[in-house]
Amino acid sequence: MRFWLVLLIFGPFCAALADEAPPPAPPKDKNLAALEIVAKPLAAADADLEKLRLELEQAATEEAKLDIQTRIDSEKERLRQLRGNFRDILGGAEAAEYEGITQKDTTLQEQVGDLLQPILSELRNATSRPRELEALRKSLAVWQDRLRKSDAIVARIDGLLEKTKVPMLVEELQAARRLWNGRQGEASGQIGVIQSQIEERVSQEKPVWDTLSDLFSRFFASRGMNLLIAILIGAVGFFIVRRGYMLLRRYSPVHRGAKGNLTSRISDILAMIAAIFVAILAVIMVFYLRGDWLLLTLAIVVLVGIAWAGKTALPPYLDQLRTLLNLGPVREGERVIYKGLPWKVSKLGFYTLFTNPDLQGGALRVPIREVMTLISREAEIKEQWFPTEPDDWAVLADGTYGKVISQTPEQVVFLRLGGSMKTFTTADFIAQTPEKLSHGFRVTSTFGIDYAHQADCTGRIPLLLAKALTTDLVAKYGRDNVRSVQVEFENAGASSLDYAILADFDGDLAPRFNALQRRIQMICVDVCNVNGWGIPFAQITVHQAPQPAPSL
Repeated sequence: MRFWLVLLIFGPFCAALADEAPPPAPPKDKNLAALEIVAKPLAAADADLEKLRLELEQAATEEAKLDIQTRIDSEKERLRQLRGNFRDILGGAEAAEYEGITQKDTTLQEQVGDLLQPILSELRNATSRPRELEALRKSLAVWQDRLRKSDAIVARIDGLLEKTKVPMLVEELQAARRLWNGRQGEASGQIGVIQSQIEERVSQEKPVWDTLSDLFSRFFASRGMNLLIAILIGAVGFFIVRRGYMLLRRYSPVHRGAKGNLTSRISDILAMIAAIFVAILAVIMVFYLRGDWLLLTLAIVVLVGIAWAGKTALPPYLDQLRTLLNLGPVREGERVIYKGLPWKVSKLGFYTLFTNPDLQGGALRVPIREVMTLISREAEIKEQWFPTEPDDWAVLADGTYGKVISQTPEQVVFLRLGGSMKTFTTADFIAQTPEKLSHGFRVTSTFGIDYAHQADCTGRIPLLLAKALTTDLVAKYGRDNVRSVQVEFENAGASSLDYAILADFDGDLAPRFNALQRRIQMICVDVCNVNGWGIPFAQITVHQAPQPAPSL
């Protein structure tokens, strides 16, 4: 009764304990498992080696001993390998580092060869078919030559067989003939195989256009795409750096301070160098990430070539750098003479900006190498940049008189009275020292009267001439346009008493420049007619030498 009561009370609890799974065993170490795997064949090999040693001691003959010794040596080698594996697993990475595996030093030539290996591989792949075809043709020529020689030797042997009946000699000749017959067959077979291979290669060749099309298709499908992506990424990197720097210039107090100072110029150059560096790095990274070792190698070769060339090409650019830093003979904001014309250095850069405010289209981008040959100076506030302006009237040194229609850095177009146009190169126009009339001008004229009026030549006559000229010119052209009129005795000429007439006019009368000279002469003649003054003309006086007295 007590047994059944205990079973009823503790039975479910014991069943629950029995149903519970045993706790999982702790995971075994991987290295320990690997060591166990290696240890078993190691122990077996060690036991086999002991058995072989016992057999060696019990061997009866020398031949058996040699055989057992060979097996012992092989088992020792196997045992050494197993023990080495066991120790490698046991030591792990530390044992490998302790051993200190040394790497063989490579020469510069080997390193360059490794660098150029992708290019050479591509060249080999590109020329593999022509090279294979050429090799087949060379091999065909070799076997054809061998066949000709075999045919000649067989023919020679046949000739000898026809001439001799000696059994021993006939036997040797027939043996030689069988040898060369075999070589004939070999050569014929090789020729047939090579010819079929050549025909197959030739039949597989495509036209040049198809080959080029396939080549470009493969290029743009792989490397062409890589190159396009690299160029785009490089351009994006370049413009991001440049754009970021422009934003920095806009808000930086250093750049908003003195315009064109040394600090801002140095930062401009460094920003340009950084943008170029980022673009190059982006291109190289694209090639690296895309796994295009050929383009990567070419890019590195190009960069190395540029760096190598820079050793000799860089020193001449130091003067350009000095000019870009505004430390050279040409300074920003100053005046410089370039190709015979004055210019303002508006902005220094790799392409310097020259401007002339008085010229139409007066802006030039000049390479820095040409700027370095010039010398600039500070310009005065009121200094002219060109002697004339469009629509100005001017008189040139050669007497040409007209109106400036256009003036550009290349040419000046002059409109003359009557509608004709005369074109000068701008440098030649300046060399003509043009006299600008649009802001006012003076007409100078000379007029002479007869010596019969010598008594009034310095008093009454110049006053009457001046009064008549002023009255007539004012009435004709207006008081505002006639600034002053002066008549002064100039000199006593050979046949006349000459007066200098100086008349100043406003620039609005510039189109009447020649007409004013004629008008002044006309007024002077009218005054002479009214007052009865004679106008002399050139006279020739002949003096006769005295005749000698006649002799008696």
